[in-house]
Amino acid sequence: MSKRCTSLLLALAIAAPIAAIAAPPPLQLGEDDFPTLAAFPEVAQLTIFSTGPMEFPTSCKQIRIARAEEIAPRWRPYITRLSLDRCSTESVGTDAMQDTSYDASARIRPGLVTLYGLPVTETRETLAEMYGNRTLVLAVPLQEALEKIRPISERNCAPVARNNPGIPTNCKMEPIDEDSWSITIGELNSTIMLSRNPDDSGSTLYTIGGGD
Repeated sequence: MSKRCTSLLLALAIAAPIAAIAAPPPLQLGEDDFPTLAAFPEVAQLTIFSTGPMEFPTSCKQIRIARAEEIAPRWRPYITRLSLDRCSTESVGTDAMQDTSYDASARIRPGLVTLYGLPVTETRETLAEMYGNRTLVLAVPLQEALEKIRPISERNCAPVARNNPGIPTNCKMEPIDEDSWSITIGELNSTIMLSRNPDDSGSTLYTIGGGD
């Protein structure tokens, strides 16, 4: 049994535009390089993978889309539109604990942001108290993304695995099914996943996530 919590912001499907500015220089991203898209005014220090009090919002009323000035400075010139796409609070477990999660997204100015040379058109964020996923939408088909990103991710994984023998990984990006591949890169099931965008077969979702 779940309890849906929808704020006025979500009900109206408000998207917050970023003011237009002159074209900035190209931005080249690294492996785990994402902006934070939401804001939590009532949470002093946002923490996921923690059960501490007031470390993650307990209702959708405590979550809103970030204002332009709250976006990391290096990202601000590249984001054209921010939106909080979903928020819900559900009762989970026998103790009926309240679990709040949300999805947010941001459109990227065309032709200016790349990941390993591949064009990025959007960034997405899904967070809850015990898991988190951040995604870049790449404007290339899955096979092209695999050819570029797979060897880089495997190479980056190797020293991390050597220094952290408890991480359950062989540092190989392997197929999950015909539309997605993944590699474990850290604790708490942290993975990089490449998957065909279900909304556009000509683009690829690059997702870093982990949690329970």
